[in-house]
Amino acid sequence: MAAPTNFVSVSRRPPDVEDYIDILRRYRSWIIGPTFAGLVIAVVVACWLPDVYVCTAAMQIKPGAVPNDLIPSAMTGQMAQRMQQLDREILGRDNLITLIRMPSLDLYKNERRRYSDEDVAEDVFAKHVHIQSIVSEGERSGAQAFRIAFEYPDKYKARKVVQELVNEFQNKNVVLQSANAGTAATLMDDLVKGAREKWEKAQTEIAKFSSENQGRLPENFQANMLEVQTRDAMIANVNQQIGQEKQKQALLDSSLSNNKNMQSQAEANLNSMLTTTNSAVKNQNLINLQSAINTKSGECTALQRKYQAEYPAVETCQEVLRGLEEQRDGLEKSESEAGQPGSTSRMVQNPQVAQQLQDLRRTENDLVAQIKASVVQEGVLTKQAADLSRQLKEAQDKITASPPIIQHYSALSQDLQMAKDEYQSQSATKEKTGTQQSMETHGAGETLDILESPITPETPYSPNRPAMVGIGAALGLVLGVALAGAKEIKNTSLKNLKDVRAYTNLPVLSSIPLLENALLVRRKRRMAWLAWSSALIVGAGLMIGAAYYHLVIAAQQVT
Repeated sequence: MAAPTNFVSVSRRPPDVEDYIDILRRYRSWIIGPTFAGLVIAVVVACWLPDVYVCTAAMQIKPGAVPNDLIPSAMTGQMAQRMQQLDREILGRDNLITLIRMPSLDLYKNERRRYSDEDVAEDVFAKHVHIQSIVSEGERSGAQAFRIAFEYPDKYKARKVVQELVNEFQNKNVVLQSANAGTAATLMDDLVKGAREKWEKAQTEIAKFSSENQGRLPENFQANMLEVQTRDAMIANVNQQIGQEKQKQALLDSSLSNNKNMQSQAEANLNSMLTTTNSAVKNQNLINLQSAINTKSGECTALQRKYQAEYPAVETCQEVLRGLEEQRDGLEKSESEAGQPGSTSRMVQNPQVAQQLQDLRRTENDLVAQIKASVVQEGVLTKQAADLSRQLKEAQDKITASPPIIQHYSALSQDLQMAKDEYQSQSATKEKTGTQQSMETHGAGETLDILESPITPETPYSPNRPAMVGIGAALGLVLGVALAGAKEIKNTSLKNLKDVRAYTNLPVLSSIPLLENALLVRRKRRMAWLAWSSALIVGAGLMIGAAYYHLVIAAQQVT
């Protein structure tokens, strides 16, 4: 078995300028070929691509003719929002199909031969229309201008399309503003009507509740408290008057009793029995006893009127009266037994006592009249006290029932205020909407004006052919250099004397040039010149053909 061969890894020496020059000379075909191919391909592609022209126009939102602080409008400042709606409507599929089929435009003929108009409008046309907002520095409320751009190979049709889009924006903006103003006015009419009905309903409810709860509403609370205090004071005053009347009646009763006693005494003393026996006078003791009986009898009668019969004072008075009567009866009996024959008796009336009795009776009538008047007044005061007590209870009941009623009334008042505020707010908005509608009718609202009119572009927007050719050639050169570098890395042979000295570490005495067959050398050169000539001719032909297509055929197709 053969012994394994040991390989020694040797690092390559760093190349210098001469080495790089040798590399370029050895692999010049690998560098020039891709560079030329990239140039040809770039020229062909650049000439094959059609010119694309971009036509632009700018539009701005012009404020209304009437200042907003003079006539406020409910829709002022909403143009930016309307632009979004206009964008969706104008760039919608139906509108784009209408533009594609316009006889004066007849856009995308080749695409329409292969695809439907709907697909062309959505996939091709929509991608070539660009609407971009123009926001100036310092604006906070959003864009007040925007730019419309359209890409198309025909610059004249590009301008026509942009002009059509501008007209669409202006026309549809007028229609949209009028429609929005009318819709807003109709909507606000309905909202104001609903708010008014809600307000009237709230007014009806609170009026009904107020009528059902008279005197118990929040505004009556202080009055009810004052009424309670007033009724309390009046009841106390009436009770005091009733007490005074009762005290007055007691005094009058006492005076009446005394008057009757005095009348009884006067009646007892009015007629006196005069007995004439030897010019003798009736026993004075009997007269005095009779007078005491009359006085005591009056007192007992007064006590019976004031108290019941079982009252101790009444019983004591009756016992004293009976004792006096027993003494009188005993005295009369003893005088009748002793009798004096030949004696004569006669009744004599005392004039002074008679006058006193008459005065006492008049006084009695006055006292009785005063007692009756006092009783009547007491009844009136008692009835008044009952009425005041009833009124006091009603006022107290109102205060007791007030908290839930006040809470319900407050809720109804809050609903009424909210309904009123809503009605006033909707009415104010309705006025603004009517103002906006009037401004739109007279053309004084916000308008959409043309800031920059569309003009026919003179130079194509794309493709940038010089840049494409330069980029293609540069990419080919980079590819060629990369291929040359790869070939050089893969080739590990010794190329010159520097490699021999570096890798063998031996002195080089002389070098023998490579001897090749002259016929083979000439044959290789002819093949190389043939290949390069063919490549140059083919490349030049392709570039000339592409340039001819771009300058003649493509121009005729566009025309």
